[in-house]
Amino acid sequence: MDKISICTIVKNEEKHIGEFLMYYGWADEIIMVDNQSTDKTVEIAKVFTPHVFPNSEKSLGLLKQFALSKATKDWILLVDIDEFVSRQLQKEIKDVLSYEPKYDAYAVPYKNHFLGHALKSKAQTYSKVRLFRRNKGSVTLDPVHEEVVIKGRIGNLKGEINHYSFRSLPQILSKFTRYAQLEAKLYFAKGEKATFKKFTLYPLHMFWSIFVEDEGYRDGIYGFLLALCFSYYEFARYFFLLFTPRKSARP
Repeated sequence: MDKISICTIVKNEEKHIGEFLMYYGWADEIIMVDNQSTDKTVEIAKVFTPHVFPNSEKSLGLLKQFALSKATKDWILLVDIDEFVSRQLQKEIKDVLSYEPKYDAYAVPYKNHFLGHALKSKAQTYSKVRLFRRNKGSVTLDPVHEEVVIKGRIGNLKGEINHYSFRSLPQILSKFTRYAQLEAKLYFAKGEKATFKKFTLYPLHMFWSIFVEDEGYRDGIYGFLLALCFSYYEFARYFFLLFTPRKSARP
């Protein structure tokens, strides 16, 4: 049976790290990259795994590629600290690794949760490559929304990853603000401008796209609030873009 490394990135996750590490105790190795935590994340993590590595990079792509470089097992399962494989998926992974796998990587369906509610909208149902041979996969170096790149054949698994990315409204807004700041810098580097249209119509279109076109209304109040959060995210990107030139000009 091939062996598997769990790879993840953490920062100030003392409230959730213990649950995550106990949940993935069935893996042969857990690789954890700590991105300058100031709480007890590292202290707790070292109780469960000796493979805790500090890294101060800001780019998620660079952090995840660094995590992959520390893995030593045959296969890698790349997950975030708020992602938990279902029991069905765990069994599928063990079955795949028990025999000679047909593929070099496997895409996994996601089930996203908002404030504890499993979302039904089309925008929240998708698959990502998360399980792959260590020598066949890499991660794009994007600061946010990085992707796994595979040199080989990709199959599909049926079991889901339960993703608890949206745990509370303050946590969501903090996360979207951080992402918006990073993306504003990318926009600025590409020469994009913040216009009145982008400040006003783009956020409105984002709400319409998520709540109506992607059927976010199927999730009721949860879908409405999520659409509002993504509208804020769209607004924040151009808000920070507006002030990026001023900040960049400072010594």
